[in-house]
Amino acid sequence: MSLRHRLGGSVPVLVAALRNVSRAKLRSTLAAAAILIGVVSIAVVGAGGEAFKSGQLQRVESQGATNVYVFPGPDREREYFTREDLVEIQETVGTTGVVATTTRDGQWHRRSDRSEQVSLNYVESAAALRAITPVERGELPSTWRRQAVVSNRFASDHGLAPGDRLRISTGDESAQTYRVVAVLSEPTGGVGSAEVYLPARALDDRQYDRARVLTGSADEAELTAALLREEFNERRDRLLVFELTSLLRLFTQVVNGINSFLVGIGAISLVVAGVAIANTMLMAVIRRREEIGVLRAVGYSRGAVVRILLAEAGLIGAAGATAGVALALPAVMVANAAFLGDPLAFTPGAVGYLAAAFAFGVGISLLAGVYPAWRAANERPVDALRG
Repeated sequence: MSLRHRLGGSVPVLVAALRNVSRAKLRSTLAAAAILIGVVSIAVVGAGGEAFKSGQLQRVESQGATNVYVFPGPDREREYFTREDLVEIQETVGTTGVVATTTRDGQWHRRSDRSEQVSLNYVESAAALRAITPVERGELPSTWRRQAVVSNRFASDHGLAPGDRLRISTGDESAQTYRVVAVLSEPTGGVGSAEVYLPARALDDRQYDRARVLTGSADEAELTAALLREEFNERRDRLLVFELTSLLRLFTQVVNGINSFLVGIGAISLVVAGVAIANTMLMAVIRRREEIGVLRAVGYSRGAVVRILLAEAGLIGAAGATAGVALALPAVMVANAAFLGDPLAFTPGAVGYLAAAFAFGVGISLLAGVYPAWRAANERPVDALRG
């Protein structure tokens, strides 16, 4: 085996690069610190923004974004839904649940000589109401007849609790007495919230002014809404279909745009760090000109010199990027705890930003080392040895 082959190919590039980096600790540390700042900026802004976006999307979805709201369209013969209409909607959406409700204004007779207007929501069954919102106090009955369910706000404002009784009347009808059996945990999100919920069998006509189609996700809600429009509104607008997925898309686009802008600002600091590394490498090449000339004279090829210098730049970048990600992780965990309720709830987008910040830091370092490495490798050994 020739001396050229042993020196140019067998000597570990990383060992030589580590030795050279350690000989210029101050310059290498300053260059790595510049990379660290850029990586921290990108990782914290990007991953923190993902946590904020995911947290807000979860909150919006919990407020009704996974539901599709259906109203009678302008071209319907009737301005309400019948049970037959609900069956047709149910058959169209398949196994997805459909909750029909009717909202009316009523009178709450608190005393014989005093009454107060309340918003009433008539629901087909207690199971349907359970699908809309959870219960804070009490229990929904299996057979819903003469019981009432009240919203959390209505109960708090009037000091109501399970076991209390309400006398409710609508229009010219006489007042009926209902026993409060449950208090909802919070006002129902989206369309159709009310103060008092009563069984639909209390209505004589069984006419519904809206239906809520329950789905498991925002994507499923969007597909369900498209299916209803295709099935019922091909020739006439028989249904008005409303879902919140369009608002979710708009919110996602806005947050992504802001995130990209802030990440771009962080990327600028990495470009500045790349300039610092290029300057560091050029200074190293100038100071080690004779050393590089000796390496070339004893058998190192141009490729070997390039690999050593690029390895030096890569080591500086990897050190700065690793330290940057390590410093960014606690900040991202704080954002996860604030927006998602769990410091370890790293979303795929957040992990992607952390990985991208690390890769970008190392990539900028390697790119910054290309010209110094090329310059050093292409200088003639004789000229380098002459100084």
